[in-house]
This record gives sequence, C-alpha cells and structure tokens, in this order.
Amino acid sequence: MIPAELSLEAASLDDAKDLAEIMTLADQFFTPGAEIVGLTEAEEILNGYIDSVQARKIIERATGKAQAFITVHPDNSRKRIYCDTWQRPGANLEGASLEISLELARGMSSEFDLWIGTNAKDLGYIQALTKRGFSLLRTYHVLKAEITNHPYPKLEKGLEMRLISEDEKKIWWATHQDSFSKHFGFVPRPFEEWKAMIDKAVGIDLNARWVLYLQGQAVGFIECSDIKKDVGAGFVDGIGVIQSQQGNGYGELMLRWAFAYYASIARSALELNVDTGNESGALRLYEKLGFSVKSSWQHFENKDWATL
Repeated sequence: MIPAELSLEAASLDDAKDLAEIMTLADQFFTPGAEIVGLTEAEEILNGYIDSVQARKIIERATGKAQAFITVHPDNSRKRIYCDTWQRPGANLEGASLEISLELARGMSSEFDLWIGTNAKDLGYIQALTKRGFSLLRTYHVLKAEITNHPYPKLEKGLEMRLISEDEKKIWWATHQDSFSKHFGFVPRPFEEWKAMIDKAVGIDLNARWVLYLQGQAVGFIECSDIKKDVGAGFVDGIGVIQSQQGNGYGELMLRWAFAYYASIARSALELNVDTGNESGALRLYEKLGFSVKSSWQHFENKDWATL
C-alpha cells in the first residue's frame, strides 16, 4: 500500500505539531501566502469531531519525518464516516492515503455513508478519488473577516444575549436542532450524545457561547471556539436561528456580537465555515459583514465505497 521506505503508524494528540506543520505546508502550496495552521486546530482534528477518531501517519523511515496524516471520524447517529488527509507537498501519497482511508472506514462500518474531504485545489487527490468512482458532493468555504473597532450591538427591547451555563445546555441543544433541521445532511442527535460531543471539544471558550432570547424564549445561538487562537483569530463553530424566527436579522445580530467579543480580547480576525449550497442566505450575510473566501474544502462520495 505504501513504499518500503515508509511506514504506517497510529497518530495521536502528541503528533499535533507535525500535523499542523503538514497542514500549513499543504495550504501554502495550494494558496501561496496562506497563514500557518496553529497547534490547537491540529489538536481538534486528532481529538476527533464526534465519536472516536482513527488517525494514522505515514513516516519516512530514514528521517522519522511525517509525510502524511489520515483521519477517519465516524458519526454513529448519522451513520456517516468522514475522512480527511493531508500530505507534505511532493510526497505523492494520494493513492496510498485513499486506500488507507478506505481500509479504516471498512473497519468501522461498511453500512455507513463515506464522505471524503480534500482541499478544493488538490487536483492530485481529487483525481485519485474520481478514478475510484467518487463524485463531488458538497463544497465549503473557509471565510475570514478582519476585526477593527466593533462595539457590542444595541439589543432591542425584549432581546437578551445570554452566556450558556451548564443548566442551559438543553435549551442550546433544542435551539441548535431546530435551527439546522432543514440543512443538508442534518440528522437529529439525542441530547446526551450531543452534550458529550460538545463537552469533549478542543478549544472550548466558555465566554464565547450565547443563546439569543426574545421575550424569554430562545430564538438563536452562536458558539465560538479558540481553535484559531494560535493565529490571533476567533472562530464561529456554529450559528443558527430557529425556523420560525429566520429572516428577522438575528443571525447578523449574533455575528456582530461575536465581532465585538473578539475585538474586546484583541483578536485580529474572525473565521467561520459555510456550506456553499446553504439556501438560507448565510453566504450573502457573511459577505455583507466583510467575510471573504480564504480557502475551500470539498466532500466527495461514492455510495458503493465499501465494495471498492
């Protein structure tokens, strides 16, 4: 599967520095001038997004230097597996990385859907995917906006932005589930499972998670995290408005609140991810607030992947 001069080994959180280096080199190869990837962001990946992650690294035997990383993240509630790979530019491990991803995924469940992610500019890996029958499923943009002078927005009568306490997590969960109920790929997640996922996340900032209330009723939420702190930026992990209250400007209000928070702690930029197929108008809102595309990531799918 890999050349004799290389070895395949399990990867762990201890490898976050090497993963961050390879992610940075790959980003800068595809987008010259791209900023570095911080240690916390790499730790988030190796920690696993939902259920237990399977992570591997391909090592050059002679030097002990990592050449590629493969991470496979199962989501048992959604019956889906997410695979991501990064390789050192010039390593030419696209085919090997794909085969390792498939083998790890088969070991989890051949009944699940498999979504394989890659940088939208990684034509070598995309070619390897298409040769194995994978086709483009979805494109996501990483957006970035500079932070200058952003005061907290004034709240109209009846509105309250409330930091989320432990006791309010169930309200946050219900608001989240309603907000995303019509999004592509959404599957409801039981509260205890959702809470466990939230609690184990890397980069938690307890001062950057709010529920928006209207007349005492939750109508939206915004969750930010510290995964970009190493590069002086804030990150919006999730933002949503319940279906019955969409179109009232609450998404913009919460984003402006996040801008103000990060301005108050001297962060220089705010980043978030957006599904380009999102029909809610989210991308237009983000552009209105000064966000622009930093990079793009794509998911590919082959419904018959388990038989490859």
